[in-house]
Amino acid sequence: MKTHYIAVLGFILVSFCNVHILGDKFDFEVDGTVFVRLKHYLSDDGNPEDRGNITIQSIRTGSVALSHAGLAPHHITRLKALAKNDQIYRLQATVVSANNKMVEFFTFMKACGLVESALSDVLTISLDHSGSVVAVSLSAPFVHCQGEIPVDHKLRYFNTTVIVKHMDVGPVPDTATYIQKMEREREARERGDPKDNRSFLAKYWMYIVPLLIFVLLSSAGQPEGGAGGAAPAR
Repeated sequence: MKTHYIAVLGFILVSFCNVHILGDKFDFEVDGTVFVRLKHYLSDDGNPEDRGNITIQSIRTGSVALSHAGLAPHHITRLKALAKNDQIYRLQATVVSANNKMVEFFTFMKACGLVESALSDVLTISLDHSGSVVAVSLSAPFVHCQGEIPVDHKLRYFNTTVIVKHMDVGPVPDTATYIQKMEREREARERGDPKDNRSFLAKYWMYIVPLLIFVLLSSAGQPEGGAGGAAPAR
């Protein structure tokens, strides 16, 4: 019995640790900052150009600082050309962590959606349980383009909303209550407390009664015998 108790307890603790690691979105061992350098493509065959920088000042709280470079007139012209030709606006995000590890992410959206929203977009940065960036995605309020291009002065600066998304919290088992219950049962056995000598019906009547009711209702709902079968041909 003691060996069984230890095995069950060990299984519960391992399960608890696994869920805790996968689900706790704020339990980072060390808080830190993450730097994200943004570059975008304003033509299909061109090189990426600087768009701005994002600094996640705290991976615990998700607070960010954002800086953008304004678009020059020739940048606006090229971006409007992408929108008019129903092409894709591409963004390159280079993530630099606190230990200087660099990872590149690419995301895209329809250029017309970005232009028609007057450069209002949403950049979502997803973090895993350790605080590392695992995804960067770009979106805009306008999904279906209407062909309405704003005037140039409304396309000079980006109006970007940055969302730092942590991993969702998973359910954590209440192991403390279960362990306490097992401890009380073990102590009761060691003290030699009397066992529960109630009869089988006294212990489990709350399960038996609903089962009997279900059986009776099922029997009452069945048609009487002799009603089936096809009539013989004459």
